[in-house]
Amino acid sequence: MRGLEFIQARKTQLKYYRSVPLFLRTQTNRFVLYKKDGETLDDMRIAAGTHPSRLFIRKKDKLVGIQEVQKAFHTRLREYITEGRFDKIRETVGHIVEETLAEPRSGSLEGVSETVGILVREFTKETHVIKNLIDVSAIDYTTVIHSINVMALVLAYANTVGCTESQKKILGISALLHDVGKTKINSDILKSKRPLTKEEFKIMQEHTIHGFRILDKCQFVDSEIKTTALQHHEKCDGSGYPHQRRNIDKTAQIVGLIDCYEALTNDDRLYRNSMAPLQALELLRGDVLTGKFNKDIFANFAQSLVFLYNP
Repeated sequence: MRGLEFIQARKTQLKYYRSVPLFLRTQTNRFVLYKKDGETLDDMRIAAGTHPSRLFIRKKDKLVGIQEVQKAFHTRLREYITEGRFDKIRETVGHIVEETLAEPRSGSLEGVSETVGILVREFTKETHVIKNLIDVSAIDYTTVIHSINVMALVLAYANTVGCTESQKKILGISALLHDVGKTKINSDILKSKRPLTKEEFKIMQEHTIHGFRILDKCQFVDSEIKTTALQHHEKCDGSGYPHQRRNIDKTAQIVGLIDCYEALTNDDRLYRNSMAPLQALELLRGDVLTGKFNKDIFANFAQSLVFLYNP
């Protein structure tokens, strides 16, 4: 079989593939079947005792592979929540989001709906599930960590204002995927350690449009999810981007304000250090007074932080 039809499988995923066959590359660059459809490497270890470190999947099987990995991680997530292993809960959610953003398209992005559903159902029983998702460390700060933190804070907000379970789920998915468009931004710009030029900042702003287009191709029933990706940097006074809107979807307003708070409190920048929560809230309060953010959303968010840390 031709090499162009294959990609190397990630080692962290190998044990989860059941429907996806795995192939071995020979010294003559031929690809031969190693694991057939319908069994796992764990099944094969019983007979063979080991397996090669480098295995390959067909490109056409990549999406099915991601879905199998998501399913396995969701099983783990339920187990860790039951056991109260909060470090593993966060680690597992991180793996789910990382795997999803590695291939952000219809069929893979919808998988996070189950992730949020699990967290929403458990949050109604135990607030520590959400509290322990929030990482106040700026170490290895990435889009994945930021997205998880924003989702956790949004779910705490939704609980405070009395949202229904379905409303919480929509808010949680919208928050988790609000920055999916950043997967289309050049990593040199995304991870720049220097201030961006005007041209580079314009490119960075386009992540909102990229996010909308990615999610518009997905099978999510709720339009708020893709609208939030597009509008979460818009401001009520029309000073935001990409379209300087004043009439902003409410879910986008909620995620946008909490997105800003999370970045202020966790993301060190060249021109400022990360802020303490009260300092960040005071800065956001100033933006509320000038009309950038909705005052009721801000007040409810501040109240949710009180409930989150002082239940």
